[in-house]
Amino acid sequence: MSFEVDAERVSSAATATAASSQALIAESNTMLRNLLTLQECWKGSAAQNFQSVINQWEGAQKQLFESLTSIHGALGTAATQYSEVEAANSRLFAP
Repeated sequence: MSFEVDAERVSSAATATAASSQALIAESNTMLRNLLTLQECWKGSAAQNFQSVINQWEGAQKQLFESLTSIHGALGTAATQYSEVEAANSRLFAP
């Protein structure tokens, strides 16, 4: 079995994923705040149904952010482990 990994690219992907996640969180929170202001001026069954949709969105948002956190963590751990193992293997053959 053979494999090749560019640990720096994996690390860069982890960093990019974290940045994207933070941007998505910020935009999503802004959107949610804007939508929640409707509660102040909206009453009736349509408003109640809208609240149900907001609750669904919050659940989906939570799942998305948990997935992004998991991806970021896995990429970061993989990059660190690949770098550490390569360094250790390199030392095995150092004069």
